[in-house]
Amino acid sequence: MIPYVRQSQIYSYIKMKQIAYIDELLDLAKVSLPTVRRDLKKLEEEGKIILLNGGGVKLSEEEKHSVVARLEVQADEKYLICNKAASLLENDEFIYVGPGTTEDYLIGFLAGKNITVVTNGIYHVPKLLEYHIKTIVIGGRLDHNYGITCGPEVLEELDRMNFSTALIGASAVSDSGVSSFDRDVSVINRKVLSRSKKRILLVDSTKFSAFSHHVFARIEDFNHIITTAKAGVDSRDMANLVLADTADL
Repeated sequence: MIPYVRQSQIYSYIKMKQIAYIDELLDLAKVSLPTVRRDLKKLEEEGKIILLNGGGVKLSEEEKHSVVARLEVQADEKYLICNKAASLLENDEFIYVGPGTTEDYLIGFLAGKNITVVTNGIYHVPKLLEYHIKTIVIGGRLDHNYGITCGPEVLEELDRMNFSTALIGASAVSDSGVSSFDRDVSVINRKVLSRSKKRILLVDSTKFSAFSHHVFARIEDFNHIITTAKAGVDSRDMANLVLADTADL
């Protein structure tokens, strides 16, 4: 087996297990211990795994939060949330759609609407093409892990735009603010919100018990925060809360 294929196999196994041990990987790959160690070193250098004391291996924090890893998490909730969000949009809007996996579910609901989408989310592009949605993809440096364009070019381009509505996701929501795991995403979101007339936050229930590092907004900065009843949030505690439900479909 060629090294690249073997390393992909090992990496897939670690993703499935979250924490794996070298003995398991030896059985899986059917190669020598030095070969497995070289493969793990390569994966570590690529930022995909972390080597632990005692022969353990785990997925890196960055990989846990990558777009591909998160795409199918809470899929039912994301579908309901984005259906609700689309119902709040009107024809002829010029909107910003954030790069996250929740926002990815929004794109199908935009089909047939006379809307222009601006995004830095590279993973959105195939769907935007499929549904023939008028789109502006903001150029910049490509972050392969998060699937975004970022850097000063993105911020400069955003400074020349005004959005009727911004629809963005987040990694965590708490009294301390709305935050992202990625600094670049946080900086871009802050800029987008400053250029938007209406601001909509799209977050599944898991985000209300999560923690992340880079705060980009306050809860009250949004016109609507759309989630589901699973979040256990009371509208008396969050005036801008909107609950998405199957009854909306």
